[in-house]
Amino acid sequence: MRGLRTYLNQVSYELINVIIPLIPLAYLTHVLGAKSYGIVAFTTGIADIFVLIFLGSINLLAQFSLNNEYTIKQRVPRTFWNIIFIRLMMLVVGMLMLWLLLNWATGWNPTYFQNQATLRVSYLLMFGSFLDLSWYYIGTHQTIRPLLQAASMKIIFLMLILITVKTTDDAYRYLLLMGWIRIIGNGIMWFSLPKKLFQQIKWGSWQFLKTSLTAMTTILGVELFSLTGQLLVTLLKPQMLDWVGYYEAALHLNQVSIVIVVTIGLSTMPRFYQIYRENNYNKLIEHIDIAVEYVTAFAVPVMFGTAATAVTFTTWFLGGIFKDVGLLMTVLSPLILLLGWNTILGGQFLRLAGQDKVVHTNLFIGLFLNTGLGLLFIPRYGLFGAIYALLITEFLIFAVQLFYAREVIAFGRIVAITAKYLVTGLLMYLVIIVSTYDWPPFPSTTVFQLGLGFVIYLIGIILLRSPLISKAWLIIRAYSKIIRRRYKK
Repeated sequence: MRGLRTYLNQVSYELINVIIPLIPLAYLTHVLGAKSYGIVAFTTGIADIFVLIFLGSINLLAQFSLNNEYTIKQRVPRTFWNIIFIRLMMLVVGMLMLWLLLNWATGWNPTYFQNQATLRVSYLLMFGSFLDLSWYYIGTHQTIRPLLQAASMKIIFLMLILITVKTTDDAYRYLLLMGWIRIIGNGIMWFSLPKKLFQQIKWGSWQFLKTSLTAMTTILGVELFSLTGQLLVTLLKPQMLDWVGYYEAALHLNQVSIVIVVTIGLSTMPRFYQIYRENNYNKLIEHIDIAVEYVTAFAVPVMFGTAATAVTFTTWFLGGIFKDVGLLMTVLSPLILLLGWNTILGGQFLRLAGQDKVVHTNLFIGLFLNTGLGLLFIPRYGLFGAIYALLITEFLIFAVQLFYAREVIAFGRIVAITAKYLVTGLLMYLVIIVSTYDWPPFPSTTVFQLGLGFVIYLIGIILLRSPLISKAWLIIRAYSKIIRRRYKK
């Protein structure tokens, strides 16, 4: 019961952050078209990769540092101003590196040369991200303020998009609007800072800078890998700018499924930590086994469901010219299962077992592998080469983490757990594809496909006697007892 509530709370919060941006996504694809939306994805992708590398890790370090210092009030100002100083240094270095990239690529790449004015908005987006203070409010246990601020600015941004972005020539206007909204929205948060912070400007030692540099490993993961692949495509295949837009849209849409699966693993982490502290080895193995099975049981139908419905869904949701987004979502769908597994093994077991070094080294190797495979595959396969590189990288990360977690779960057990769900998921996929092959791309078609897939998969796991069914039955019985008690009162 408690685990279910934890999962629902976490997944609700994450889904809100993922689903809200899908509203302007659908509008922009219909209004801007493939070429202009490709320019938008091209520009924001470059800005995002520099924001992630130079500011992303510092944000996580800031939250952790402020959370540790929160009980010692006099240390908060020193930590705050050290973070500001380091972020400012990283902003300058990041903008310099961005300037070098744009000037180098403009000299020989036609895509960069033709979109010089648009690419300059990247500096605006990067500066707006620097002004973000959500790390301070979250680190000092004031989570409501950044959430309300982010939600209000998203609503204002959506309204301004509907007012100002009207034609396929408005890509530059949209990017400029995004940059100024980011600057104004994040800048407003500075006026809410306590006055005491400005009265106690203190600087710490250079040791703090060293700590921040070691925190760079926190940005390593699927987001950086996908952005790296997208950047390589713009450099190696500049004529595929439309496909860059398709790729970004596919990643956004697949993110909804990834959140649902990954949050299952994250919601089991407190229980895992409690068992680990008790040094109960047998119970630890049992918990990991159950967590892997639950993630697999949810990830497999989501993976096959995405593959079966993506083309129909994207055709009516984004527009007919974005039909290929569904194809990319289909190819990307194995990422849903791989990230679910990696959350359990790397994000849960290895980190809490004190194997951070293994996780970080594995991710560093993954970054170099993803880049190397991208350089190898993209010239031949285009954007699909970037996807192949991403999938191979995530699979090898999973394989290495499984090797180091072999004491609690064996490869054979993963195969045994996965096989029965893969058979059911594949059957679900085939039934959906065959039964709706000639159906028109309407919302009703997608709803029917999802309903049919749910019924087929449910029947399959019942016949396979999945422990998920017995667990669900226990939860239903527990909730029914609570309802009956309240009704009697």
